[in-house]
Amino acid sequence: MKKLLISLIIIPVLVIITYFFSALYSTHQIHKGIYYNDKALLKEYIEWKKLRENLKNYLNVNLLKESQKDEDFKNLGGISVLITGFVSKIVDSILDTYVNSEGLNMLLQENQMARKLPKPNLKTLLGGIKIMEFKNHNSFRIKHMVDEQEIYLLFQRIGIDWKITAIELPKGFLNEFKKSKLNKIKSIS
Repeated sequence: MKKLLISLIIIPVLVIITYFFSALYSTHQIHKGIYYNDKALLKEYIEWKKLRENLKNYLNVNLLKESQKDEDFKNLGGISVLITGFVSKIVDSILDTYVNSEGLNMLLQENQMARKLPKPNLKTLLGGIKIMEFKNHNSFRIKHMVDEQEIYLLFQRIGIDWKITAIELPKGFLNEFKKSKLNKIKSIS
């Protein structure tokens, strides 16, 4: 009887510890994948199809919002809808091409920001607890600061694995991106 009572206490505790550790382990594997630019790890811990779909939805909705705010664009009338649809298809094509493990690998090779991350080790594994924010029992997000802006990586439990399925970009991200790119184009001219 005593053994049964102990088992009824220990088993749920072990299940909870395993649950949290599996989420923590997934964040650590993503950290390692980015730091070492490991395509295999990134391919395993990112749900690329869902991530592309979520990014497409985010960008297309924000593109539509921005085009509706722009007075010059409104003056185009029906052509503005055609242009928005065309740009939306271009965005979808770009995301299909570059939002995959090979595209991220190429981006990480060109960008040295990943080297500014702390080297993955036991301390960073356990430190991941501080940046995890559970939304429900099937998802959590981690916050990463880039140029003083918060970017959230959303992890979703798929079976027993945790994978990145979406990225929450900061409000005004497209405006900042548009301004920075337009300034570069103007400075080249």
